[in-house]
Amino acid sequence: MIPLLGILIAVAIACSFYTDRAIRQAEADFPPQGKYVKVAGVRLHYICKGSEQAVVLLHGNPGSVQDYPPETIDRIAQEYCLYAFDLPGHGYSDRPAIATPLVQAQLLRSALQKIGIEKPILVAYSWSSAIALAYALRYPDEVAGIVLVSAIAYKVNHALLPLAKFAQSSLLEFLLKLIPPNLVGYILFAHLKKGFLPKSPNVDYLKAAQALWTRPIQIQASLEDSKNLQSALDEMKKRYSEIEVPVVIVVGDSDNFVSAKDNSYRLRDRLSHAQLIILPDTGHAIPQTQPQAVINAINIIGKQIDKNNTNLN
Repeated sequence: MIPLLGILIAVAIACSFYTDRAIRQAEADFPPQGKYVKVAGVRLHYICKGSEQAVVLLHGNPGSVQDYPPETIDRIAQEYCLYAFDLPGHGYSDRPAIATPLVQAQLLRSALQKIGIEKPILVAYSWSSAIALAYALRYPDEVAGIVLVSAIAYKVNHALLPLAKFAQSSLLEFLLKLIPPNLVGYILFAHLKKGFLPKSPNVDYLKAAQALWTRPIQIQASLEDSKNLQSALDEMKKRYSEIEVPVVIVVGDSDNFVSAKDNSYRLRDRLSHAQLIILPDTGHAIPQTQPQAVINAINIIGKQIDKNNTNLN
Protein backbone atom coordinates (compact mmCIF):
# COMPACT_ATOMS: atom_id res chain seq x y z
CA MET A 1 0.00 0.00 0.00
CA ILE A 2 2.78 2.41 0.99
CA PRO A 3 4.85 1.75 -2.18
CA LEU A 4 1.73 2.30 -4.30
CA LEU A 5 1.02 5.57 -2.52
CA GLY A 6 4.59 6.63 -3.11
CA ILE A 7 4.27 5.85 -6.82
CA LEU A 8 1.06 7.87 -7.07
CA ILE A 9 2.67 10.84 -5.33
CA ALA A 10 5.67 10.63 -7.64
CA VAL A 11 3.41 10.49 -10.71
CA ALA A 12 1.41 13.48 -9.44
CA ILE A 13 4.58 15.50 -8.90
CA ALA A 14 5.87 14.56 -12.35
CA CYS A 15 2.55 15.50 -14.01
CA SER A 16 2.45 18.81 -12.15
CA PHE A 17 6.02 19.58 -13.23
CA TYR A 18 5.18 18.69 -16.84
CA THR A 19 2.08 20.92 -16.79
CA ASP A 20 4.03 23.87 -15.36
CA ARG A 21 6.69 23.45 -18.03
CA ALA A 22 4.03 23.26 -20.77
CA ILE A 23 2.46 26.49 -19.48
CA ARG A 24 5.81 28.29 -19.55
CA GLN A 25 6.46 27.03 -23.07
CA ALA A 26 3.01 28.10 -24.28
CA GLU A 27 3.46 31.61 -22.90
CA ALA A 28 6.93 31.81 -24.45
CA ASP A 29 5.62 30.70 -27.85
CA PHE A 30 2.62 33.06 -27.75
CA PRO A 31 3.60 36.03 -25.56
CA PRO A 32 1.33 39.02 -24.89
CA GLN A 33 1.28 41.46 -27.81
CA GLY A 34 -0.33 44.50 -26.22
CA LYS A 35 -0.50 46.74 -23.17
CA TYR A 36 -1.98 46.44 -19.69
CA VAL A 37 -4.44 48.57 -17.77
CA LYS A 38 -5.19 47.95 -14.10
CA VAL A 39 -8.66 48.63 -12.70
CA ALA A 40 -10.14 47.52 -9.37
CA GLY A 41 -6.96 45.54 -8.74
CA VAL A 42 -7.40 43.56 -11.97
CA ARG A 43 -4.84 43.80 -14.75
CA LEU A 44 -6.38 43.59 -18.24
CA HIS A 45 -4.38 42.93 -21.40
CA TYR A 46 -5.38 44.75 -24.58
CA ILE A 47 -4.20 45.65 -28.07
CA CYS A 48 -4.58 49.21 -29.33
CA LYS A 49 -4.19 50.40 -32.93
CA GLY A 50 -5.50 53.22 -35.11
CA SER A 51 -7.36 56.46 -34.42
CA GLU A 52 -10.78 58.13 -34.75
CA GLN A 53 -13.97 56.36 -33.50
CA ALA A 54 -13.17 53.71 -30.88
CA VAL A 55 -14.05 50.08 -31.63
CA VAL A 56 -13.72 47.50 -28.84
CA LEU A 57 -13.39 43.82 -29.77
CA LEU A 58 -14.49 41.19 -27.25
CA HIS A 59 -13.80 37.49 -27.76
CA GLY A 60 -15.60 34.23 -27.08
CA ASN A 61 -15.31 31.58 -24.37
CA PRO A 62 -12.72 30.21 -24.24
CA GLY A 63 -10.76 32.73 -26.25
CA SER A 64 -8.42 35.70 -26.40
CA VAL A 65 -7.65 38.67 -28.63
CA GLN A 66 -6.51 36.04 -31.14
CA ASP A 67 -10.15 35.27 -31.91
CA TYR A 68 -9.75 38.17 -34.32
CA PRO A 69 -7.02 37.54 -36.95
CA PRO A 70 -4.13 40.07 -36.98
CA GLU A 71 -4.98 41.14 -40.52
CA THR A 72 -8.56 41.88 -39.44
CA ILE A 73 -7.31 43.99 -36.55
CA ASP A 74 -5.02 45.89 -38.92
CA ARG A 75 -7.84 46.53 -41.40
CA ILE A 76 -10.21 47.80 -38.72
CA ALA A 77 -7.44 50.03 -37.35
CA GLN A 78 -7.15 51.74 -40.75
CA GLU A 79 -10.50 53.45 -40.13
CA TYR A 80 -11.05 53.24 -36.38
CA CYS A 81 -9.20 53.32 -33.08
CA LEU A 82 -9.25 49.63 -32.25
CA TYR A 83 -9.05 48.07 -28.79
CA ALA A 84 -9.07 44.28 -28.44
CA PHE A 85 -9.27 42.97 -24.87
CA ASP A 86 -8.47 39.65 -23.28
CA LEU A 87 -11.45 39.03 -21.01
CA PRO A 88 -10.74 38.40 -17.29
CA GLY A 89 -8.96 35.07 -16.84
CA HIS A 90 -8.46 34.59 -20.57
CA GLY A 91 -5.32 35.27 -22.58
CA TYR A 92 -3.15 37.48 -20.39
CA SER A 93 -5.80 39.23 -18.28
CA ASP A 94 -6.17 38.63 -14.55
CA ARG A 95 -9.29 37.04 -13.10
CA PRO A 96 -11.15 38.72 -10.20
CA ALA A 97 -12.86 36.67 -7.50
CA ILE A 98 -16.26 37.52 -9.00
CA ALA A 99 -16.48 37.75 -12.79
CA THR A 100 -20.12 37.66 -13.89
CA PRO A 101 -20.95 39.28 -17.25
CA LEU A 102 -22.09 42.43 -15.40
CA VAL A 103 -18.87 42.60 -13.38
CA GLN A 104 -16.87 42.17 -16.59
CA ALA A 105 -18.87 44.97 -18.22
CA GLN A 106 -18.06 47.18 -15.23
CA LEU A 107 -14.36 46.31 -15.48
CA LEU A 108 -14.40 47.06 -19.20
CA ARG A 109 -16.03 50.42 -18.61
CA SER A 110 -13.48 51.31 -15.93
CA ALA A 111 -10.65 50.27 -18.24
CA LEU A 112 -11.98 52.38 -21.11
CA GLN A 113 -12.42 55.37 -18.81
CA LYS A 114 -8.86 55.00 -17.55
CA ILE A 115 -7.53 54.77 -21.10
CA GLY A 116 -9.65 57.77 -22.09
CA ILE A 117 -12.14 56.14 -24.45
CA GLU A 118 -15.67 57.52 -24.80
CA LYS A 119 -18.69 55.95 -26.51
CA PRO A 120 -17.07 53.00 -28.27
CA ILE A 121 -18.63 50.61 -30.76
CA LEU A 122 -18.68 47.27 -28.95
CA VAL A 123 -18.05 44.18 -31.09
CA ALA A 124 -18.92 41.05 -29.13
CA TYR A 125 -18.40 37.48 -30.31
CA SER A 126 -20.40 34.57 -28.87
CA TRP A 127 -20.21 34.53 -25.03
CA SER A 128 -19.10 38.16 -24.81
CA SER A 129 -22.47 39.24 -26.24
CA ALA A 130 -23.58 39.14 -22.60
CA ILE A 131 -20.94 41.74 -21.72
CA ALA A 132 -21.95 44.04 -24.57
CA LEU A 133 -25.65 43.74 -23.70
CA ALA A 134 -24.94 44.36 -20.00
CA TYR A 135 -22.82 47.38 -20.93
CA ALA A 136 -25.55 48.87 -23.14
CA LEU A 137 -28.21 48.36 -20.49
CA ARG A 138 -26.16 49.72 -17.59
CA TYR A 139 -24.40 52.55 -19.45
CA PRO A 140 -26.77 53.46 -22.31
CA ASP A 141 -25.21 56.88 -22.89
CA GLU A 142 -21.67 55.51 -23.01
CA VAL A 143 -21.84 53.24 -26.05
CA ALA A 144 -22.17 54.29 -29.71
CA GLY A 145 -23.41 50.98 -31.07
CA ILE A 146 -23.16 47.21 -30.80
CA VAL A 147 -22.14 44.47 -33.21
CA LEU A 148 -23.15 41.01 -31.97
CA VAL A 149 -21.47 38.11 -33.77
CA SER A 150 -22.84 34.57 -33.27
CA ALA A 151 -24.63 35.99 -30.26
CA ILE A 152 -25.72 34.19 -27.13
CA ALA A 153 -28.53 36.35 -25.79
CA TYR A 154 -31.17 33.97 -24.46
CA LYS A 155 -30.32 30.29 -24.38
CA VAL A 156 -27.00 28.73 -23.42
CA ASN A 157 -25.97 25.47 -25.05
CA HIS A 158 -22.27 25.37 -24.32
CA ALA A 159 -20.01 22.32 -24.58
CA LEU A 160 -18.49 23.16 -21.19
CA LEU A 161 -21.81 23.30 -19.32
CA PRO A 162 -21.64 19.75 -17.87
CA LEU A 163 -18.35 20.65 -16.17
CA ALA A 164 -19.27 24.23 -15.29
CA LYS A 165 -20.64 23.37 -11.86
CA PHE A 166 -17.11 22.36 -10.84
CA ALA A 167 -15.66 25.72 -11.92
CA GLN A 168 -14.57 26.84 -8.46
CA SER A 169 -13.80 23.39 -7.09
CA SER A 170 -10.46 22.88 -5.34
CA LEU A 171 -10.48 19.32 -6.66
CA LEU A 172 -10.73 20.60 -10.23
CA GLU A 173 -7.87 23.03 -9.61
CA PHE A 174 -5.77 20.11 -8.36
CA LEU A 175 -6.71 17.81 -11.24
CA LEU A 176 -5.95 20.43 -13.88
CA LYS A 177 -2.36 20.49 -12.65
CA LEU A 178 -2.14 16.74 -13.26
CA ILE A 179 -3.84 16.45 -16.65
CA PRO A 180 -1.33 16.86 -19.50
CA PRO A 181 -2.17 19.95 -21.61
CA ASN A 182 -1.78 17.81 -24.74
CA LEU A 183 -4.76 15.71 -23.67
CA VAL A 184 -6.85 18.83 -23.05
CA GLY A 185 -5.69 20.06 -26.45
CA TYR A 186 -7.18 17.05 -28.21
CA ILE A 187 -10.53 17.68 -26.53
CA LEU A 188 -10.27 21.36 -27.41
CA PHE A 189 -9.67 20.53 -31.08
CA ALA A 190 -13.05 18.76 -31.28
CA HIS A 191 -14.65 21.80 -29.62
CA LEU A 192 -13.02 24.18 -32.12
CA LYS A 193 -13.77 22.00 -35.12
CA LYS A 194 -17.49 22.09 -34.34
CA GLY A 195 -17.41 25.87 -34.05
CA PHE A 196 -15.75 26.28 -37.44
CA LEU A 197 -17.97 23.89 -39.41
CA PRO A 198 -18.60 23.78 -42.34
CA LYS A 199 -15.07 25.19 -42.63
CA SER A 200 -11.84 24.06 -40.92
CA PRO A 201 -9.92 25.86 -38.17
CA ASN A 202 -7.02 28.08 -39.18
CA VAL A 203 -3.77 26.28 -38.34
CA ASP A 204 -2.07 29.24 -36.64
CA TYR A 205 -5.18 30.03 -34.62
CA LEU A 206 -5.48 26.38 -33.60
CA LYS A 207 -1.87 26.28 -32.37
CA ALA A 208 -2.34 29.39 -30.24
CA ALA A 209 -5.65 28.13 -28.87
CA GLN A 210 -4.28 24.72 -27.94
CA ALA A 211 -1.32 26.36 -26.22
CA LEU A 212 -3.05 29.11 -24.24
CA TRP A 213 -6.57 27.80 -23.70
CA THR A 214 -5.31 24.59 -22.06
CA ARG A 215 -3.68 26.43 -19.15
CA PRO A 216 -5.47 25.61 -15.87
CA ILE A 217 -6.27 29.28 -15.12
CA GLN A 218 -8.02 29.71 -18.47
CA ILE A 219 -9.92 26.42 -18.21
CA GLN A 220 -11.28 27.51 -14.83
CA ALA A 221 -12.21 30.93 -16.22
CA SER A 222 -14.03 29.27 -19.13
CA LEU A 223 -15.98 26.98 -16.84
CA GLU A 224 -16.92 29.81 -14.49
CA ASP A 225 -18.02 32.00 -17.42
CA SER A 226 -20.18 29.14 -18.70
CA LYS A 227 -21.69 28.68 -15.26
CA ASN A 228 -22.54 32.38 -14.87
CA LEU A 229 -23.98 33.01 -18.31
CA GLN A 230 -27.56 31.69 -18.21
CA SER A 231 -28.54 33.50 -15.01
CA ALA A 232 -27.12 36.75 -16.42
CA LEU A 233 -29.10 36.37 -19.65
CA ASP A 234 -32.28 35.54 -17.75
CA GLU A 235 -31.89 38.76 -15.78
CA MET A 236 -31.16 40.94 -18.81
CA LYS A 237 -33.55 39.57 -21.43
CA LYS A 238 -36.53 41.34 -19.87
CA ARG A 239 -34.83 44.67 -20.63
CA TYR A 240 -33.43 44.18 -24.13
CA SER A 241 -36.10 46.44 -25.61
CA GLU A 242 -34.54 49.33 -23.65
CA ILE A 243 -31.46 49.25 -25.89
CA GLU A 244 -31.73 52.16 -28.32
CA VAL A 245 -28.23 52.41 -29.79
CA PRO A 246 -27.60 51.00 -33.30
CA VAL A 247 -27.30 47.21 -33.26
CA VAL A 248 -26.09 44.85 -35.98
CA ILE A 249 -26.46 41.10 -35.44
CA VAL A 250 -24.28 38.80 -37.57
CA VAL A 251 -24.98 35.07 -37.64
CA GLY A 252 -24.12 32.05 -39.78
CA ASP A 253 -26.90 29.94 -41.25
CA SER A 254 -24.96 26.76 -40.37
CA ASP A 255 -24.11 27.53 -36.74
CA ASN A 256 -24.45 24.20 -34.93
CA PHE A 257 -22.72 25.56 -31.85
CA VAL A 258 -25.24 28.21 -30.78
CA SER A 259 -28.87 28.20 -31.92
CA ALA A 260 -29.48 31.22 -34.17
CA LYS A 261 -33.23 30.73 -33.79
CA ASP A 262 -33.08 30.85 -29.99
CA ASN A 263 -30.63 33.74 -29.84
CA SER A 264 -29.87 36.00 -32.83
CA TYR A 265 -33.29 35.74 -34.50
CA ARG A 266 -35.10 36.13 -31.21
CA LEU A 267 -33.04 39.17 -30.27
CA ARG A 268 -33.76 40.76 -33.65
CA ASP A 269 -37.48 40.32 -33.01
CA ARG A 270 -37.07 42.12 -29.67
CA LEU A 271 -34.94 44.94 -31.10
CA SER A 272 -36.96 46.24 -34.02
CA HIS A 273 -34.25 48.73 -35.00
CA ALA A 274 -31.50 46.09 -35.16
CA GLN A 275 -30.15 44.87 -38.48
CA LEU A 276 -29.78 41.11 -38.90
CA ILE A 277 -27.16 39.76 -41.31
CA ILE A 278 -27.34 36.04 -42.09
CA LEU A 279 -24.21 34.57 -43.70
CA PRO A 280 -24.69 31.54 -46.00
CA ASP A 281 -22.64 28.35 -45.49
CA THR A 282 -21.15 29.80 -42.31
CA GLY A 283 -20.82 28.35 -38.83
CA HIS A 284 -20.11 29.86 -35.43
CA ALA A 285 -16.52 31.11 -35.73
CA ILE A 286 -17.35 34.12 -37.92
CA PRO A 287 -14.40 36.34 -36.83
CA GLN A 288 -12.08 33.67 -38.21
CA THR A 289 -14.02 32.40 -41.22
CA GLN A 290 -15.83 35.57 -42.36
CA PRO A 291 -13.81 38.52 -41.01
CA GLN A 292 -15.07 40.83 -43.75
CA ALA A 293 -18.60 40.38 -42.41
CA VAL A 294 -17.45 41.69 -39.04
CA ILE A 295 -15.80 44.69 -40.69
CA ASN A 296 -18.93 45.37 -42.75
CA ALA A 297 -21.06 45.31 -39.60
CA ILE A 298 -18.74 47.78 -37.87
CA ASN A 299 -18.97 50.07 -40.90
CA ILE A 300 -22.77 49.97 -40.78
CA ILE A 301 -22.62 51.29 -37.21
CA GLY A 302 -19.92 53.80 -38.18
CA LYS A 303 -22.02 55.24 -41.00
CA GLN A 304 -25.01 55.53 -38.66
CA ILE A 305 -22.87 57.46 -36.18
CA ASP A 306 -21.65 59.79 -38.94
CA LYS A 307 -25.25 60.34 -40.08
CA ASN A 308 -26.39 61.15 -36.56
CA ASN A 309 -23.50 63.58 -36.07
CA THR A 310 -24.33 65.30 -39.36
CA ASN A 311 -27.97 65.70 -38.35
CA LEU A 312 -26.91 67.23 -35.04
CA ASN A 313 -24.79 69.78 -36.85
